[in-house]
Amino acid sequence: MAGIDYTSDALLASIKRRITLPDAQNLFDPDDLIAFMGDELSSTIIPLVHSVQQEYWVYRQDVQLVQGQNNYTIPIRGVINGLRLVTILDNNNAEQNEIDFPLLRPENVVSTYNWMSPYSANTLYGFNIEDDHIVCFPSSLIINPTNQIRFRFERAPSQLCATSEAAQITAINGLVLTVNNVPADWTTSTTVDLIHGSPAFQSKGDDLVITAINTNALTITLASVPSTAAVGDWLSVSNTSPIPQIPFQMFPYLCQCVANLCMAGMADTQPYQDGVKRAAQMKEDLLKLLQPRDIGNVQTIINRGGFFDAGQFWGWGAGGTGF
Repeated sequence: MAGIDYTSDALLASIKRRITLPDAQNLFDPDDLIAFMGDELSSTIIPLVHSVQQEYWVYRQDVQLVQGQNNYTIPIRGVINGLRLVTILDNNNAEQNEIDFPLLRPENVVSTYNWMSPYSANTLYGFNIEDDHIVCFPSSLIINPTNQIRFRFERAPSQLCATSEAAQITAINGLVLTVNNVPADWTTSTTVDLIHGSPAFQSKGDDLVITAINTNALTITLASVPSTAAVGDWLSVSNTSPIPQIPFQMFPYLCQCVANLCMAGMADTQPYQDGVKRAAQMKEDLLKLLQPRDIGNVQTIINRGGFFDAGQFWGWGAGGTGF
């Protein structure tokens, strides 16, 4: 018995069933429906999952501090170029000594000094955000950096692609991956993402470099292969995936949203109105499933940003870090 098909092929079939769309029609081709799904991922699914703030899609990226540099680019894959948390890693024991690095308001980073407010930007500890990067304080982190910055961010689900534009792994031999398909336009200039073939469909590696392709043997050689790579995983061009990188229970909702777009385009009024009602009920039900993720525990509230966590480098609060 075949396993569950999580790919865009299955979602295309689901969309057609919802609107009784025959294969022999010219209004919407598979590429159109996949593009619709990409639009709905960005405009409907991602905001919905982000709104519940239950740590879906949270990834880590560690960046070495560089001498003389106080600006560091926010990971480009983040939802709305946003951040979940920024910390400092002590290189002596990075896994056990992760230190709070608080967000500062722009007003905090302007030096002021008078007899009523003896306050200077030199005492700041933390970072503020400017466009696509963060600016770090204090200067000691920049003059003699020994540690790393850890970015936690919500990695945005990749845009959906057809299975014909991806390659599923059937065997692994070192850096050589045997696949079921090699897209014709792939070359050694192509970078790919490695997508987990089962829930939660997370990326096991982004922007992997291809060093060789053998279309006859159906093999792809990578410069490096993540240790977690497994048969059944998928390779696809960077920032794409043949599987929606969302909770599996949201697949029907995504298909219903696209079906509604199609029915609106066909001026199929009554089915469209019914579909909108169905989508609203599905959204309501999904919100109950999406939160809380841990139904057996109560979340602890910590007063970050309080009086003793004011982003001042005084040896207490956020500044009591030993730097």
